[in-house]
Amino acid sequence: MFKNKVFLVIIVLGIIGIMFYSLSGSENYADTVKKQRDTFLKNLTSEDDSPIASLKDFSGIKYFEADKNFIIDAEFKIESAGQGMILMTDSSQTEIKKAGTATFSVNGKTFTVNVFDEGEHFLFPFRDLTSGKETYGGGRFINIPKESLNDDKLEIDFNNAHNFYCAYNESYICPIPPKENFIDAEIRAGEKKYKE
Repeated sequence: MFKNKVFLVIIVLGIIGIMFYSLSGSENYADTVKKQRDTFLKNLTSEDDSPIASLKDFSGIKYFEADKNFIIDAEFKIESAGQGMILMTDSSQTEIKKAGTATFSVNGKTFTVNVFDEGEHFLFPFRDLTSGKETYGGGRFINIPKESLNDDKLEIDFNNAHNFYCAYNESYICPIPPKENFIDAEIRAGEKKYKE
């Protein structure tokens, strides 16, 4: 009888330990994302060409809650095709170096998107089914650290998705995500619309 009670206590403590470990892991990730977002806002405010520094009605940046389900491991294919062109919001085009393509699945659908090389990091501009609804209609972008590329795998964390500068201030010229970078799924992660 005593052995059964001890065994039961051990099982209960084990379950509690697993639950605590799981919860603390997600809290740690949420804390990490919050720090990244605080740093982003600080940098955005202090830049010489800050799109928000002169705004009188700026009330902060709104985000979806951090969600580990939106950390995607993509198959990455390097392409050394040199410079490509990307369309801007003023109808001009600008040169940008294509790094390669990333292929991944969201909600059972597979997508292949273009990823660009901006020197210190990769740039992934995209639109999805939240664009123009919960998120900025012109799309969002993710600056992906180059360390996120491991052999042919690229980790894309959609929790790090941000609005282009023209989402805050229409006087800015921003890139338009290429049509190949439309994700036919709701990416409910990262930054939301600045204004309703």
